[in-house]
Amino acid sequence: MRHWKPEGEIARIIPARQRGRQSLPAGAKAGLLLVAAACIGAMAGLYQALAPRNPLEPGAEIEWDAVQEAPKRALSADELEWEERAKALDAAEAQDSPSTRSGRTEALRAAFGYCKWGGGSNCVVDGDTFYIGGEKVRIAGIDAPETHPSRCAEEARLGNAATEQLHALLNSGAVTLTSIDRDRDVYGRLLRNVAVDGADVGDAMVSAGVAREYGGARRSWC
Repeated sequence: MRHWKPEGEIARIIPARQRGRQSLPAGAKAGLLLVAAACIGAMAGLYQALAPRNPLEPGAEIEWDAVQEAPKRALSADELEWEERAKALDAAEAQDSPSTRSGRTEALRAAFGYCKWGGGSNCVVDGDTFYIGGEKVRIAGIDAPETHPSRCAEEARLGNAATEQLHALLNSGAVTLTSIDRDRDVYGRLLRNVAVDGADVGDAMVSAGVAREYGGARRSWC
């Protein structure tokens, strides 16, 4: 039996749903992908620009005009009183503090106590040393007996008497300090001629027999 064989090319049968579709060239497909990618990137950038940023995030700019200062609380009567006291104390310390520069200080009136072992604002250490306005001053030109420690009973007696005498003098009037050729001694104390109401304190201590003129070296009181 002889089989029938069609002559010529065999026609392809295309389903109906695929009719009318045509594939795009490769270049067109690449162009569409680039356009789509560009649109997605633009939308992402727009979102980043419009989205609110955390002010604590690094690089975030703070709008200072939007920051409002917290309202200040009104001080109570007690707090106002303490502020006034603090201002008054500061003013008093500034007035009582003597100048450490060369020259003559203004006359200062202060209440002096005792400070045998430590410093203070206005106090007497011994017969030739005292604090005024927090500065330690050594009276120039005199030598008083030692009190800490004394080398004998007689020096202890005279030292206590000299300390009390200087305490009484400094509390009796306005104190004036006058600089000499040296500003400080080897212990860092101010070296000053001292006067109370114009009267020289060193001369008064020598006249009272509780100090003597400094002769360039200390001598025994025993």
